[in-house]
Amino acid sequence: MKKLVIIAAISLFAQGISAQTIDRSQKPKPGPAPVITVADPVIYKLANGITVLVVENHKLPKVSASYNIDAGPITEGAKAGVVSLMGSMLNEGTTTKTKVQFDEAVDQLGADVNAGASGGTVSALTRYFEPAFMLMAESIRQPAFPLASFEKIKSQTLTGLKSNEKSAKAISARVVNALAYGKTHPNGEFETEASVNALKLEDVKEAYKKYITPSRGYLTFVGDIKPEAAKALAEKAFGDWKGTALTLPVLAKISNPVKTEVDVVNVSNAVQSEITVLNLIDLPMSNPDYFPVLLANQILGGGSESRLFMNLREKHGFTYGAYSSTGAGRFQSKFSATAAVRNEKVDSAVVEFLKEINTIRTAKVSAEELQNAKNLYNGSFALGLENPARTAGFASSILINNLPKDFYRTYLQKLNAVTTDDILRVAKKYYNYDNARVVIVGKTDAFIPGLTKAGFAIKQYDNYASPVEK
Repeated sequence: MKKLVIIAAISLFAQGISAQTIDRSQKPKPGPAPVITVADPVIYKLANGITVLVVENHKLPKVSASYNIDAGPITEGAKAGVVSLMGSMLNEGTTTKTKVQFDEAVDQLGADVNAGASGGTVSALTRYFEPAFMLMAESIRQPAFPLASFEKIKSQTLTGLKSNEKSAKAISARVVNALAYGKTHPNGEFETEASVNALKLEDVKEAYKKYITPSRGYLTFVGDIKPEAAKALAEKAFGDWKGTALTLPVLAKISNPVKTEVDVVNVSNAVQSEITVLNLIDLPMSNPDYFPVLLANQILGGGSESRLFMNLREKHGFTYGAYSSTGAGRFQSKFSATAAVRNEKVDSAVVEFLKEINTIRTAKVSAEELQNAKNLYNGSFALGLENPARTAGFASSILINNLPKDFYRTYLQKLNAVTTDDILRVAKKYYNYDNARVVIVGKTDAFIPGLTKAGFAIKQYDNYASPVEK
């Protein structure tokens, strides 16, 4: 009898399935955007200016903390390289421990402790977190700055510069920013063998006094810790710390080229040329355009389904991958589209880059393209919330960028409200075509004739963004 009931149930279920009409030629419609629940961290303010943020998560017996100094872009001038060198020196021992002793103390706790020019990080099991945290604070507050370590790191820096002398990728990274922002701008300046060779230990100490400070500091705790315990630990480690008061720099706005220009750098040994098509933009995260720009960039060059990738790699085979990125924040940032392309195909690739940029500026994207980009963000954003540190990052981002408190709670609603008209509007506004800058670093003999024939006016520069006579 029992078997008959089961068989009857199965039969009814099968009849129900067969009665449904499923059109497998059509993609299922996407579901609604996930509802985001982001808990607010507990926030304290220390008397010396440090903002403490605490995100509790007791699933694992582990705590992480990070200290970040919001100094903004730093202009180094003739001492280019000093801030990076100073940051490395913070891991070379303290006034009470040599580097070996400090590293052994960290290892005994099974912790991860690091310090750098913008602050420090620590991660350890709950039972060992307090001593590990105090070690991080010690590395930030009491660096020894031994001369031997200074000479070692300086030598390593010079070796790295030497090894990249003929690297098209390294030269491109330097020259692109220098030409876009100018060599005296904090985003355009770069270290050289001459600037690093000229650095003295005293320069490092001066940079430390100027930039490692409680001013504009954000101390974030994530994990198995109570807010009151985190606050007490913050007071213990940093409460009596005093230092230079920082103010965010005010930077002059940099103009884009009046009309599209092609800037080239010759690297005679390059097998591929590094192409970057870019322009500078102003896009604070508080700007309503922020969300349409995220999706526009995804459609244009955000991944292997994007237009640039499908054109330059899949259709033409010029490169292994072509991508774009669009910056945002309190300071001027870049839109850039990049690829490493065979030297003999550079002229054709530049034409295709500009064509795709112009197309997204002048014709609406399809509803399917826009929905696919939204689906990607819906999934990745919701998945990222599984990491508690992400929530802590949201909290500091809201404070630093002066965003509304519900910015991340309503993130997906704003994203999913974007229309194809919005994409067209922001693409035209932020992605330049008639006044873009195209920077190409590679074997110029192989591509200058083709670019000239295609009608591009060409400017030549050396490896350090200085003009070269033709």
